[in-house]
Amino acid sequence: MTAAVSFMLSIALAVSPVTANPREMLIAEFILIEFTEDGQMARSGGPQHHGQCKRFQVDMFAKVAGNYMLNSYPDAELYMPLDHADKEITGRTSGTCWDMPDASTGNAFVEAARYDVDRTLSVKENQRIAREFLTQVQAGDILQMVASYQSGGRGSHTLLFTRPYDPRLAYLYWIDSNFANRRIDGLRYGIVKAYQEWPVDEVAKWLGQDWNNGATIYRLSEDIVERPR
Repeated sequence: MTAAVSFMLSIALAVSPVTANPREMLIAEFILIEFTEDGQMARSGGPQHHGQCKRFQVDMFAKVAGNYMLNSYPDAELYMPLDHADKEITGRTSGTCWDMPDASTGNAFVEAARYDVDRTLSVKENQRIAREFLTQVQAGDILQMVASYQSGGRGSHTLLFTRPYDPRLAYLYWIDSNFANRRIDGLRYGIVKAYQEWPVDEVAKWLGQDWNNGATIYRLSEDIVERPR
């Protein structure tokens, strides 16, 4: 599948122009603006640099959220939370979930599902449960995870799903930054990858491989409406 075809299919699956509601339009705009960043590099190394995986998502969401609001809190500006939750507060591994302020502050996301490795189960059984968790994703969802990757590294990562889980091919589709990176003059740069396609079994393997791994699916609130102009 060419990049152009993949792009058009992602947008089509994210939102139908005939029946789109404001939430769906925001999702389509969010995906679209990240596609325009494909292949771009941004310096990574601190929370102020959007080359970092979550900082990139936060910045891109801010670029498209201004025309929308939460119907229940029209005075609040929409945003994606930036910080990870403290393990001492959540009981979960740091990096598997966000610090989630109340919707009244403009937090546009809600928790849709969570997965944490169960130490009483085998790695194989954990990977099966992780797979079931991943099949719930929809276009516009954000996955926050700590996983053990195919490269041999382990750590937290944030990504945006561009399409729902495809049960026919058993694939997941997303955009991220910093999953691929490069060093220039000693500085690390995150590279935006807009056409990520991974077998769901592979991603489930990443999640289920270590006792401290876990993930959360965050979804845009159903309360989103257009902001009056």
